[in-house]
Amino acid sequence: MNKLALLTSAAAVAVATMGFTEAAHAQERTRDTVTITDSVPNRGLIWSGVAVLGTTYGISTVVATFSDKPADRALWVPIAGPWIDLGARGKCGGDRACNTEATNKVLLVADGLGQAIGALQILSGFIFPAKRTVTEVGSVQIIPMGKGLAARTVF
Repeated sequence: MNKLALLTSAAAVAVATMGFTEAAHAQERTRDTVTITDSVPNRGLIWSGVAVLGTTYGISTVVATFSDKPADRALWVPIAGPWIDLGARGKCGGDRACNTEATNKVLLVADGLGQAIGALQILSGFIFPAKRTVTEVGSVQIIPMGKGLAARTVF
C-alpha cells in the first residue's frame, strides 16, 4: 500500500503541475548587431547642382559659339562669364535694339544666377554631408581548435 500511495501522490503532483506550466519554446539564436553612423557627401545635392550648372553653362557655350558680339566671348568662362559679358555690353542703338538688349541682359542675369546656384549646390553637397546609418547583424560561432575553443563573429 505504501507503494500505491507513493505512486498515486506522484501522479497527482504531475497532473497538477502540468496545468501550471507553459509550452516549451526553442531558444532563438541571438545575433550581434553593429550600428555604424558616418557622414558621406550629399549625392542628391551634388547631382542637382551638376544638372543646374551644366544646363546653364551649356546654354552659355552655345551662345558664345554662335554670337557675333565680342562681349559674348566671355560666356566661355564658367560662373563669372555672364557677369563679365553683362559689364562689357555697349549701349543700344535704337528703341527696337534697346528692347532686344534689355531681354539679353535679363537672360544674362538669369544665366549667371543659375550657374552660381549650381556651383553652390555642388559645394554644399560636400560642406553639408548626409548622415548614413548601417546596421549589420552577425552571429558568434564557437569553433573547436586543438586543445580549446575559438569564437568568431560573422557578419
